[in-house]
Amino acid sequence: MPVTKLALFMALAALSASAPRAAAQTGKYVIVVNPSNPIRRLSQTQLSRIYLGKLQGWEIRGRVEPVVVVDLKLGSPLREKFTQDVLRKSASEVEAYWRQEIYSGRSFPPLEQTEPEALAQVRTSLGGIAYVSASADLTGVRVVSVQR
Repeated sequence: MPVTKLALFMALAALSASAPRAAAQTGKYVIVVNPSNPIRRLSQTQLSRIYLGKLQGWEIRGRVEPVVVVDLKLGSPLREKFTQDVLRKSASEVEAYWRQEIYSGRSFPPLEQTEPEALAQVRTSLGGIAYVSASADLTGVRVVSVQR
C-alpha cells in the first residue's frame, strides 16, 4: 500500500474511533423506548410533558401502561443539554419545579440513573423511556424521533 493511502487509512481509522466520544462530548442524545412500545415519534412538547410528569401513560397492546421515565444523574452534561433543549429550563428551575410537584402531591420526578442503568430500565420496562448519548449501545431499545 503506498504511503499516502496508508496515511489516509490511518487518519480515517483514527476519526472513526473517536466518533462515539465526540458525539458524547457534543451532547448528542437520542430518545429510546422499550421495543414493544408502538410510539415511533414524539413532539418536543409531548417529550417535555413526559419529563415533567404530565403525561403518565402509554397505550401499548390495547392497555394503558405507566410511563417509566428515566433521567440521567444530576450533574451529567447530557442531562443539562437535554433539560435545556427539551424542558427549556435550567437544572435549578427543574429542581424547583419538582419540589413544588412533590410538596403538592401531584407527581414525583423521574428515576435518576446512569446511562447503562437507564438503558437496562428501558429494556425491561414496557413503558420505559430515556435519553442516552447517541453513541450508546442501543441493543434492545428503539430510538424515537423527536419533532421540534
